[in-house]
Amino acid sequence: MKISFPMKKFKIFTNICLFILVGYTFISYTASANIELSVIRPLGEFVTNNKELTVEGFVKCSKDQIVSVSVNTPAGVSNLGELKNTLKSITVDIGSSQSMTALIFTPAFKEDLSLAPRVVKLASSENGQNFEDKGLFNCTSGMGQDYGEARIDFNGIIKSRYIKINIIDGWQKEKVSIYEVNFIDISGKTIKGKIINVEIGFMDEDIISNETGIQVHFQLDILLKEGENHIFISSKAIDTKKIPNTIEEDSLLVKAIYISEVIIKDKPITLSDGYKAELTIPSETLSSNLKKINIIPIDVKQIEWTTYADNRSIVKGTLPVLAYKFDMGLKTPFYATAKDSLERQLPNLAVDGNTEYPSTWITALSPLPVWIKIDLRSINNIGKIIITARVSGKISYSPKKLTVLVSIDDKIYDEVATIDNFNDKTTEIPLITTPSARYVKLLIEEGKQGNNIQINEIEFRDSEGTKIVAYTQIDSTVLMRPAKLTLYYDETDLASANIKSEKNLAIFGWNEKLKEWQFIGGKLDTVKNSITVNLNYLSTFAIFEAYPQTISIRWNYNPFSPNGDGIADTTTLNINLGQETISQAKVEIFTYTGKLVRTLIQEEGQSGNISILWDGKDENGDGVEIGPYIYQITIGKKVHNGVLVVAR
Repeated sequence: MKISFPMKKFKIFTNICLFILVGYTFISYTASANIELSVIRPLGEFVTNNKELTVEGFVKCSKDQIVSVSVNTPAGVSNLGELKNTLKSITVDIGSSQSMTALIFTPAFKEDLSLAPRVVKLASSENGQNFEDKGLFNCTSGMGQDYGEARIDFNGIIKSRYIKINIIDGWQKEKVSIYEVNFIDISGKTIKGKIINVEIGFMDEDIISNETGIQVHFQLDILLKEGENHIFISSKAIDTKKIPNTIEEDSLLVKAIYISEVIIKDKPITLSDGYKAELTIPSETLSSNLKKINIIPIDVKQIEWTTYADNRSIVKGTLPVLAYKFDMGLKTPFYATAKDSLERQLPNLAVDGNTEYPSTWITALSPLPVWIKIDLRSINNIGKIIITARVSGKISYSPKKLTVLVSIDDKIYDEVATIDNFNDKTTEIPLITTPSARYVKLLIEEGKQGNNIQINEIEFRDSEGTKIVAYTQIDSTVLMRPAKLTLYYDETDLASANIKSEKNLAIFGWNEKLKEWQFIGGKLDTVKNSITVNLNYLSTFAIFEAYPQTISIRWNYNPFSPNGDGIADTTTLNINLGQETISQAKVEIFTYTGKLVRTLIQEEGQSGNISILWDGKDENGDGVEIGPYIYQITIGKKVHNGVLVVAR
């Protein structure tokens, strides 16, 4: 096994040969140096706010071997139909034991040809471990179907929670590809399946041959569940020319902790994408509603060369070494409407996150049925609805019977559940089919106090039990305290970027308004192949080779006008430290009368450059008055002063 960075490794070695009779074929399982799994990403143990995680690597083995890679997927697979490799096997969890009559694939298409499986072998299990063979099944192609459904009818009932699908043959010889798999239960309802394990194979075009053997590349985007995730990556090579056939294996275990929201209490938290970026965030750094910070690598080939070719700070003839962007989310309440409500007890109070009275939706005593409709603001897979009703003394104002309807477009609604056994206060409504929906309508037909319905809160969970929350996406934000960004690179990155001198690497930030990369700098560690910088804003960053810098101070807008019109609403101070070593940096802004307005940074700065963004607000978050201000920058024993103007 080969990995790119130091990390904790787990290997499985099989020292005994196991002989298994499959039809008339003998197979021998061994561990051997003839197969080598090299994982590019993810690496090590890390904490992430990224729901989606890319698994990428290479497998090397001897010639004339059939190679496959298996990855468990804690919360499913993202864009399975976009997988460049061919599908060999998937294991599906439908959440609970169900009686099923059919299986439906949503196949990918290449031009007008279906990439659906043609023959599959099914096995079922109640615990996800002991699978019972269910035999071979033929699958339709999905061609000519209105919804492109490739279907397998069981000719009976399969009762199980887990289904393993081994793909024997596909409608197209070169590749099998699907987006999702669902099941039909005995009532005719569709049950959404969650893929928990994927095995991929390789086409001829994926295989690179050399004198010593073959090499294949794999890449798969998986989804993480809340909390600790153990990602088991296994490679397998079968030599069919030997009798018995020999299977050689190599494997790796990666541990990732997924947090659905970034909540920082006393200690700093370090987020990573499991690859080449780490962000350490101290407490009191983020605004109260900033809950999502996704760290996303950028393919440097997608960066327009015109954005840096004439940049005076970037060495001519070099390319970006690597780049990252931050996709962030501001927590946003759901929006609710209802058939009726009391004037001050509106339906939005039932989705504001507060489970206590008087944050309560109360009906206006109109005749039943009444309804409340919630807009989740985006399409989600809904596994459960939790309703918290008001209880006053021994009196519950809970619904007694209601029907759940869901819709993607707010036009066509499907009924997914009916419940008539409500608890007095909190009731959970499981949605077995895990419907995909943006709009949820609760049709209340009976109440425990007649038509007096009072609901404190309505919450939603996905199939993993993670709370569904709406976010407003942003791609840049100002931080209340500096965060530490560390980017890692390797020799391949340097070679691809035509780097002439590694010691001159620096981090640059993208200024969207000026459409240019601005020098930030950073502390370079050529032993760890890393560069670190303190930032008081998050946006898009890249590593370039920079010309040697001398100490300088520059505001990108002076004057600037924080009036909300989108033009020069903020200004960024770039303090280029040149060859200065690590030093204490402090930036203060005063009125002309000497009153301190804002301290922008007072942290240990990294050598290279400090980049500070000011939004024209004081320490209390209020906008400052129009006029000139004095700034004072203290770096070690050096002090720099100047005038900054706030305009309309």
